[in-house]
Amino acid sequence: MSKPPDLSLSLVLIAKNEASVIARCLDSASSIASEMIVVDTGSSDETVAIAQNCGAWVINFPWCDDFSSARNVGLEAACGRWILVLDADEYLPKASITALQALIGGPPDCAFHLLNKSSSDGGKTGMVGKIVRLFPNRPEIRFEWPVHEQVVTSLNRAGVPIQDTSIEIIHTGYSSPEINAAKQERNLHILEKITASDPDPHPMALFLQGGALLDLGRISEALDFYRRCADSPAAAGSVAYGASVRMATCLTALKKPADILALLPPEPPAGWHPEMLLHVGEALIQSGRAEEGLNFLSLGLASENCALIPAYDPVRVKARCAMAMAGAFEKSNIRLAVRLLKLAAASIQQGREITPADLEGLQGPA
Repeated sequence: MSKPPDLSLSLVLIAKNEASVIARCLDSASSIASEMIVVDTGSSDETVAIAQNCGAWVINFPWCDDFSSARNVGLEAACGRWILVLDADEYLPKASITALQALIGGPPDCAFHLLNKSSSDGGKTGMVGKIVRLFPNRPEIRFEWPVHEQVVTSLNRAGVPIQDTSIEIIHTGYSSPEINAAKQERNLHILEKITASDPDPHPMALFLQGGALLDLGRISEALDFYRRCADSPAAAGSVAYGASVRMATCLTALKKPADILALLPPEPPAGWHPEMLLHVGEALIQSGRAEEGLNFLSLGLASENCALIPAYDPVRVKARCAMAMAGAFEKSNIRLAVRLLKLAAASIQQGREITPADLEGLQGPA
């Protein structure tokens, strides 16, 4: 694939001690990036040398517990009409390169959601979330938030529309429990400084702190932060609903089905989040309301799109819906229960999301 015209796209990333993965990241985007900028926040390994050997311009930035500040240094140095943001432990699969090439050929008058997939199997399975990673290079568009930084707020202020895409970024940085725990402890440290110093913390800070606590297994504490987020008058609709979804996740782990049913919000405009459908379906079955529960689980299996707030693993969530349905049918329809279990097992094994087509004929002859 030929290089795009000069300065059409600037790749910007931050890095610290990413010698094992940064070449993969830079190489994956080199065919479409006019320039590659790496903001190094204090590496003690070969990250800087490897990045330079890959053709990147490296900027040294002293770490200050603020991811936005580091990213914005890279944005200020960028000269491309478009900005593409990646992390050093991410990469673009080949299909994404082709799709991005088409987007950056147009005028930089909107931003784009890409699908960030945290995966350890080459993108077959993993948590999927929408995130703005491609946007115009304009001085008023900058990252905000010290952790889980984003440009959405500045895009909204600037009146820049955001469009959805199906373009994937593969993220391998949370591929082991040890790495994930270390990163969540780091994030929690930063978030605790924000929420502890503010008598009325921003709902997103509460949501993010709940996420860090949940990933660290501190379920009851996480539930409290999600509840505070959902109850905040300042919480936007999607954030409040996302907090409700995660409250259901916490209550499932705490084995409190009645509490899940008590918090059930009305169906949001974007449709039910598949993870909420799963938790409510399981809670209804556990509460003796099997028919209602099966209806929610069926909706979870058939769901194809959602706001992706919060991020979720569609393969595993739908497989869990199928397994929960199998449990409900175990006594009344053993043949269907077995087929649902086989469908769930095949889905996980193949890393393939269950589709409506997979559900057709499940009731038919063997």
